[in-house]
Amino acid sequence: MSATGVQPVAVALAMTAAATFAVANVVQQRVAARLRSDAAFDTAVLLRLIRRPLWLAGLAAVIVSLSLQATALDLGRLVVIEPVLASSLLFALALAAWADRRRMRPAEWLAALATFAGLAVFLSVARPSGGQPTAAPSMLGAAALAAVVIAVSSGLLAARLSPLRRALTLGIGGGIAAGVTDALTKTVAALIGAHQLGALADVRPYLLIVVGLLTYTMQQNGYRAAGLAAFLPVFSVLGPAVGSLLGLLMYHEQLGGGAGRIAAEIAAVLAAAWGIYRLARSTAETEPIEPLGSIETRRSVSTLKPAGPPEVARIAEPAGLLLAALPPGDEIEFATAPIPVAGPLVPPVQFDPVLADPLLADESPAPH
Repeated sequence: MSATGVQPVAVALAMTAAATFAVANVVQQRVAARLRSDAAFDTAVLLRLIRRPLWLAGLAAVIVSLSLQATALDLGRLVVIEPVLASSLLFALALAAWADRRRMRPAEWLAALATFAGLAVFLSVARPSGGQPTAAPSMLGAAALAAVVIAVSSGLLAARLSPLRRALTLGIGGGIAAGVTDALTKTVAALIGAHQLGALADVRPYLLIVVGLLTYTMQQNGYRAAGLAAFLPVFSVLGPAVGSLLGLLMYHEQLGGGAGRIAAEIAAVLAAAWGIYRLARSTAETEPIEPLGSIETRRSVSTLKPAGPPEVARIAEPAGLLLAALPPGDEIEFATAPIPVAGPLVPPVQFDPVLADPLLADESPAPH
């Protein structure tokens, strides 16, 4: 198959990888958000999450996605594959809306259309050419070192910030590391294809392991810090942007020239960036920015004390919609604002003050 014929296959693999990665993002974010930890940035977060069966299911989806990404990056050019991988953000936000039983608004559909149209125009107009299958160890080593320094600095800074800003900061550090990971993946995939186990004698596979694990640690801590829409947009966009830049610098890939074509490429990129920004912002307005397993949420929930005949109250709080057994007509002080108790909606529930998870109470009437 010619190099031109290979590109559509690479794009299809990248699109499948993006969709699979989106499923993993939604699943793992929901598990990581419930992880109890006193540390703002948990360096051992992967060791703690690996004991959660649902998170492991997400990890299996990540492995499938990475395999597809590696194949796509081996067959295609970084400047083509990276924009396609960025579409995982759209899949993830749409899945999150479906999981939360929330319909996407017309403005969100318009943003999604602008993103996909921008990507389609870019891929059809750019017509990248040239490029080489591998990059020099020295260049990849320098990129890996820069990614480690930036990621560690982001982690140290994020530990002192509020949850929302912490998620954004981790998204920046993790996104840059993700772009370097993709650049390393392209070379390692080519090395394994050419030398099989002999590739282990090269330093670049080990650079990929280090940067890849660091990226994954940043990602899971970003999920713990705040909601999916607070972390994922900057992570999903910055990673492909850095990867594409490294494709031009390290792999000597080239975009199509000509003033008209360059103008169309810029317009397509701006349209896609606008769509991603608007969709992420719209979703962030409806999603909580505080994870359910946070220290602040557990402290607040631990103060709830049912009294009198139990009735169900809905409590709007940063982590989402909680249910508590409270007397009708009463009020609860939460986040410095009293919230009136609603009428009965579902059977009485009880709270675990540590996990902040609703546990259905016995349906039999409580003794008076």
